[in-house]
Amino acid sequence: MSLAVALASCATAFRDDSHYVAVTPTDGYYILEKGGPLALQLGYAYPPTFSSGEDADTYTDIVAFRFDSSGVLSAPPGYFTEIAPDSVTLAQLARLRKGITTWAFMQKLFDGPNRCIKQADGGMLVYHEIRKNS
Repeated sequence: MSLAVALASCATAFRDDSHYVAVTPTDGYYILEKGGPLALQLGYAYPPTFSSGEDADTYTDIVAFRFDSSGVLSAPPGYFTEIAPDSVTLAQLARLRKGITTWAFMQKLFDGPNRCIKQADGGMLVYHEIRKNS
């Protein structure tokens, strides 16, 4: 096997299906792959895993949000899913509006564990866990 063929097979081994989903002309969300180029570009590269134990019948999706220093959504959210996107989560994401949705509204809409990371600009990066059964 030549080096070129080996490199080509490595390059195609990780298929990044990350993409933007437009909900309105000005709003939407991203479906992201952990560690994928688009996730890296958006600053959502490797969302934390919340689960301490592994349960064979359960998997975890993560939704990432960015809020400005006023607590208002400042960028489209990113949805990391292990299997298939959950229709309830997609409907919730479709309700969010950049520049309008507040941290308080997001907490009501997405009940459950959140990990908050303070940003240098005074804003906040929030990772929300969604546990699902397979």
